[in-house]
Amino acid sequence: MTAANQLLQLHRIAQLLRDRDLMRLSVASSRKRQTEALLAALDKTQTGGVLDPIVAAQVVDRFGLWTTNRRILLNQQLARDTAEWIALHSAAQRSFGQADVLGKLTLKR
Repeated sequence: MTAANQLLQLHRIAQLLRDRDLMRLSVASSRKRQTEALLAALDKTQTGGVLDPIVAAQVVDRFGLWTTNRRILLNQQLARDTAEWIALHSAAQRSFGQADVLGKLTLKR
């Protein structure tokens, strides 16, 4: 196998790795956006309706406790999603750069 063929094969592999990394980043971005949407939805929820004042106070209290716990869980998930997104973004940048450099080298030959 000639050096030009080896370089061409490396470029193809780099393109495949780039595509894989971009797909992984896209999936992680979707997961992160979903978690952010769930958090935003918590801020829009309200208790409503015509209830006895005592029952209404109990509902508001329990709902407030539930939303607080849910917000804690979602913030933890968002932190994990963000950390994963940062790592995958870095990997995608690296593989994109590698594919670009190998593509330029292939064109020069």
